[in-house]
Amino acid sequence: MADIETREFPTAVVVSLSSGIALCEFSAIHEFAEFLMGHPIWTHHFADKALREAMRRAVEAQCPGMPAKLSGVTADNYREHILGLEAAYGPTQTIRKGDGSTAMSPLGGIPEGKPVIVATP
Repeated sequence: MADIETREFPTAVVVSLSSGIALCEFSAIHEFAEFLMGHPIWTHHFADKALREAMRRAVEAQCPGMPAKLSGVTADNYREHILGLEAAYGPTQTIRKGDGSTAMSPLGGIPEGKPVIVATP
């Protein structure tokens, strides 16, 4: 059996992706999402409902009980929410790298009728 690649991610990052409420920098959420799913994710892909649901399910499968919804989080109290999550689930989560099965084309998910500019070297 092949070794399964795993990494530790802060609980705040994991909950940010599963809940859709950012408790950290977007760059950390983006890095986590790409590892979790096992493929590159372009920023506009985060608007794809099917991919967002697949990411939520992937978190749920690896971190049972991790909140999929947060309420009452504000810019003034998000740190307290993080402390509560860390107390309940620990400061980090061990995550297995995804298999890449949800990979999308870089141009996938761009709304129809919107201009697309492709730059080539």
